[in-house]
Amino acid sequence: MADRKEWKEQLLSKLLDQYEKSVTYAGENKVKQVFSVKPSDIFKGYNKDFLPPEQLFQEKEFERLIRQMESEGLIHVVPPNTGILRQICAVPERWEDYYACLNRTEKNILKKRLEEVYHRFCQCDLLEAYGKEKLQTLKNSRARKLDEKKVEKEITEAEAIWNLVQFLKENQEKQRTTLEREMSEAVLHDSKQWEKIYRKKVCGILEHTGRYDEPLAELEEERERQTALLEEFYIYSNPAYIYLKGDARICLEDGRELRIYHDLPMSIPFETFQKAKSIQIRDAALMTVENLTSFHRLEREHIFYLFLSGYHTRTKQALLQRIARENPGLSWHHFGDLDPDGLAIAGHLIRKTGLPFQLCAMGVQELQRFQTYAKPLEAPDRAKAEAMIKQGSSYAGILRYMLEHNCKLEQEIISWQETRLESFL
Repeated sequence: MADRKEWKEQLLSKLLDQYEKSVTYAGENKVKQVFSVKPSDIFKGYNKDFLPPEQLFQEKEFERLIRQMESEGLIHVVPPNTGILRQICAVPERWEDYYACLNRTEKNILKKRLEEVYHRFCQCDLLEAYGKEKLQTLKNSRARKLDEKKVEKEITEAEAIWNLVQFLKENQEKQRTTLEREMSEAVLHDSKQWEKIYRKKVCGILEHTGRYDEPLAELEEERERQTALLEEFYIYSNPAYIYLKGDARICLEDGRELRIYHDLPMSIPFETFQKAKSIQIRDAALMTVENLTSFHRLEREHIFYLFLSGYHTRTKQALLQRIARENPGLSWHHFGDLDPDGLAIAGHLIRKTGLPFQLCAMGVQELQRFQTYAKPLEAPDRAKAEAMIKQGSSYAGILRYMLEHNCKLEQEIISWQETRLESFL
């Protein structure tokens, strides 16, 4: 059974709800409105016959509360001076007291607070378009139709988005490697809130600025696009490691030296390369490899291998360009899946790094030789192949063969069969 405090809060809330949804609240009323509730809306079964003794006691307590509130001028009862309560009416002059008693914020004030947040968004280059869009939505909505809890939640989330974007901008400026959970803890004071609530929202806002179309151009999966976008701000899901094998020497600024060998593949944190004084590749060629299985399978004495893991990231782009600057005699090669996406990755790699990568075992010859292992193209494969041909891809001949013969190959079967053949240099 409810107590006096709950009855009072329910009564004031119902009266306020009526008021905030009314034309009076919007300033559009032409006649004076009365806001009221029935006693039974608060005390279920009020003035019913045959109430049990304990409920009769509660009913009397409820009536005493209503009379007390009436004497305080918070409400008035219609008709007055009768024993039975018929209608409980609001006193408009006491609306502010209703809000104070309930610790509730007026809808007009909530709307204004939300507008202030989005006006602040308009002062930030990365949030300006989003802020203007939200302000237009608010302009077209009436305060009386806003849901109080939803608006309060939106204010909280908008403030968090503002703080997260400011963190991203600062992180990018300082080129400071930061993990997503670290950012979540630093900004939201909870290591999981970023992933659960804000990752998709913030990445969506940033993507729609149009500033990051180039690094996202070839990426289709949402998660992959988010990861690439965050790397523009030096934010990573996990520590960024580079898988390498071959003959190389990495000299650190403190004088220490890392040696990499063909028979000892290594996974090295990207931050190590940032601290490196020099990166010396002693092999004649460097090959990027799309998938990890093939990376482990491949072995040629004169080739230095780097695991690319699908579309290359800002991290690997920076590393490859640095290796090219410090090792001007290298020849560059790429080995990936022999399908439209694999060829798109190769083209993306060349465009983003500006390096003269040549395809390795990714031609019509391999499609013919390993046709037993070939898989049919799926609808997305066909769509991508046709789009690439239309865009003038340098791999149009291979793509047309795939379309005509309805085939594609995963690189793992090729590396398993052909590791030591001349097609691998």
